[in-house]
Amino acid sequence: MTVRSFDIGNAIFHFFKRFGENPGGALWIMICQTVLVGLLAAAGVALLAPVWDNLSQLIILDEAGQLSDEEAVRRVFGMLMPIMGFMPFIALAGIALALMSQAAWLRFLTRGEIKPGLPFRLGGDEFRLLGVNILYWILGVVVYFGFVTVFAISVVGAGVAAGGQDANVFTGAAGGLIVALIVLALLIAVLVIAVRMACAPAMTVHQSRFRFFESWTATRGVFWHMLVSYIAVAVMVLILSSIIGGFIQLAFLGALFPVLMEFVTLEASGAKADPQQVIDAISNVFANPVTIGMLGLGFVLSYFMQIVWEGMWHGVAAYNAQRVGEEGSADDRTVLDGNHPMGASPREG
Repeated sequence: MTVRSFDIGNAIFHFFKRFGENPGGALWIMICQTVLVGLLAAAGVALLAPVWDNLSQLIILDEAGQLSDEEAVRRVFGMLMPIMGFMPFIALAGIALALMSQAAWLRFLTRGEIKPGLPFRLGGDEFRLLGVNILYWILGVVVYFGFVTVFAISVVGAGVAAGGQDANVFTGAAGGLIVALIVLALLIAVLVIAVRMACAPAMTVHQSRFRFFESWTATRGVFWHMLVSYIAVAVMVLILSSIIGGFIQLAFLGALFPVLMEFVTLEASGAKADPQQVIDAISNVFANPVTIGMLGLGFVLSYFMQIVWEGMWHGVAAYNAQRVGEEGSADDRTVLDGNHPMGASPREG
């Protein structure tokens, strides 16, 4: 099978290339994802709203000395315990939404496909991605404990050598250098594993089959190409986040400016703000429609930017998955039977 060569420029800008092919579809995924995340966040806020009211009263009573520490702890647990039962459902909803978003974007980035209507599903792609992410977690745990174990052994060995009877300044320096080299080797190994296994989600969605270890084969010979692509994307994200993030921070600062000015005025007058004043100032901020609108705008812009950054990052692996799989695999080739004019396909083995 002939595989197209890896083009670093196409890998870096793969997300924008796909976006240009179907901007309406890409924006639709972004809008749906932002709305669903906003609804999940709103559900969390609504769940915590009663806690804020009760906690405000608790702070006022405690400041007035009308509440013992034991009573305060008992009331806090009484407020939080009913909410804790809902947390597993919110966590599961967050995981499901993350998997649906990942699958929707990888379908778009690898196949140019957008599901009709709501582009999010809970089907084969999502469940296969769940398996891939679980294996990522297991691999991360193994790598972490392997890193810590080797590092601890090297430090202990260097310490024993430096504390021996024949130890001197050069022995200690040599031990430190060896530990530094071991740490550098471990970091390089982690980097290699991360890049070589980066294509697993994109390959899983592109081929509609569970793919994990196949990523190691798919990145053979293009490790440096992918590493350079990821570094370039990281630099672009850093620059864009610095520029656009500044405008988003201004939106948040504008929303919180009234309460900040109120605190500044109190500080300048020398008056000590009691808890009731602080709580009232914060409550007034979230009761102001303009403030809520600015906070909402800041949230939407920041989340849109996060989607773009994640799309750029996943675009590198999606490009490589498409590059490797565009000619099809041995299992995808058409097999002719004996009734075909060209005769039956040759059999292997």
